[in-house]
Amino acid sequence: MPVAVFFAGMACIAAAVATGEADVDLVVIFPVFSGSSGLFLLGTVLIILSFLIGFAILAMSQAELATNMALPSTSQKLTVEKKMRYGGVVLIGPLPIAFGSDRRIAVIMLVLGIAMAIALISVLLMLG
Repeated sequence: MPVAVFFAGMACIAAAVATGEADVDLVVIFPVFSGSSGLFLLGTVLIILSFLIGFAILAMSQAELATNMALPSTSQKLTVEKKMRYGGVVLIGPLPIAFGSDRRIAVIMLVLGIAMAIALISVLLMLG
């Protein structure tokens, strides 16, 4: 769900830029978006909301995991280990920095980061 909200926010900001309601500037290598329309504001709010939803889901799953580990069932002798996998990518300008709980997730995040960087650069080249 956080990913869908994030992409909805990006789509709103892209629509605001495409209709001329927002501007994109390139400062050194960092894209800077600015706008004053409702569509741009909606996109910004959705992107912030996606981070909040993601952190809330992560916190709830960690709390659930901690509760399950703290209160073991006496009727179950076998313990099933549930391993959480996670990953992320940070774009610093067009440079992706990927991380993950294991190598496979980190590689997937790196591929997504490279795809996002290519999309960002192509959009900036089309606008500039």
